[in-house]
Amino acid sequence: MHLFFVRDFNDIDHITPVVWKMKRGNYPVAVYCINPEYVIQSDYRLNFLKELGVKVDYIYNAFDRQLGWLHRIMRFLFLRSFDVRNVLNRGGWQKLSFLSKAFSRLSNITGSWLYNLMRSKFYDTNCSQKFLEQSQARVLCFDWIRPRKYVVEPLLKAAKAMSIPTVALPHGVFLYTNDFVQIGSKKEGQFDRYNHFDYIIVQNRLFKETISRSGGTGEKIFVLGSARYCKEWMAQNNKILPRKIKSTDDKSGKLKVIFMTTRPHYRIDVERMFKTFNLLANLDGIEVMIKPHTRTGKEANMYANLPLSNVADMSSVELCEWADVTLVIASSIIIETLIRRKPVLYLQYLHENTTEYEKMGACWAIHSETELQEALLSLKDGQKNMPYTDENVNRWLSEIVYGGRRERDVLQDYEQFIVNCGN
Repeated sequence: MHLFFVRDFNDIDHITPVVWKMKRGNYPVAVYCINPEYVIQSDYRLNFLKELGVKVDYIYNAFDRQLGWLHRIMRFLFLRSFDVRNVLNRGGWQKLSFLSKAFSRLSNITGSWLYNLMRSKFYDTNCSQKFLEQSQARVLCFDWIRPRKYVVEPLLKAAKAMSIPTVALPHGVFLYTNDFVQIGSKKEGQFDRYNHFDYIIVQNRLFKETISRSGGTGEKIFVLGSARYCKEWMAQNNKILPRKIKSTDDKSGKLKVIFMTTRPHYRIDVERMFKTFNLLANLDGIEVMIKPHTRTGKEANMYANLPLSNVADMSSVELCEWADVTLVIASSIIIETLIRRKPVLYLQYLHENTTEYEKMGACWAIHSETELQEALLSLKDGQKNMPYTDENVNRWLSEIVYGGRRERDVLQDYEQFIVNCGN
């Protein structure tokens, strides 16, 4: 069995295409969620895999046979605690009553306490070995995760003891050309997580060089392209994507704009970003929606009470379909928009990092609020020619999505690589 371990929205986005490809190739595959707080039942990609016959479950249910009745009771309690919290929060934290917020916090505290207790008492290397034996594991595939997260470390130790190869798959697309892209980043230990895996898959040479420069083991790293953004999966994803926008037939005549934000700790000028929100809200003839980054956590509150529509609960793909123009700071969703041949405005003035698409001239770089206003008004008035070329866009997509080989069959390469590891 080829086992895939997922934990959140982003890594599911990049791992699902690989599982789908292998299932179509009649290889035995299973997906286990290692994050007890993630609601796998409401994830359309995981439901799609289940409909194809792929086993999808929480890893903690798979440990059930070895650990007895006490484990079953405690597992039930911590999973249900997170379920209660998620149900209460479904309508948005800001809309909850005082009592609901209190129950939500209590459920979260209870679930976290029980889960951490069980990690220390139950989920060890011995338990992991029994699980791998029973599942007849041939290869373990994670995302680029730190071993200390969830139950990754005991699974890695068990796999090593049993000589089962481990593979780290992408959970995003690395786009930065500078070092230390996050506030407080240090060279020491920045990419240590990768050395715990036998093989590391990256989409492009940019990230391979970044890991190698920072002490990563070069011979472990393989460039295979982006499973998430390759043509084959994008076509399939468009078929299964649940849509909330009833009609794209907009009769208002306004320019439709979606702003895909980036998490603040990626050296974002937050104060200036909020000034930009206010600017956008006051532009005539332009409709702007804000989509917070999909990994937005506690900072979600910063998007409350904005003068613009917050569409955090909507699919980024559907929003790219809806929008005439996409605004980005440093998000891989730029790939979705560029593939659709729609205008992308890169708000370079809102962060201190530098990006590959800026370096290769594959977007419209905006250096100030004045430039942003002028660009949007010109697009509203019908400007068609972009200050970047299709040639640059194609060159960048070839490098970032296909690892420098435009003719690459990305999903076939992933399938073959993982099968060879298992053999």
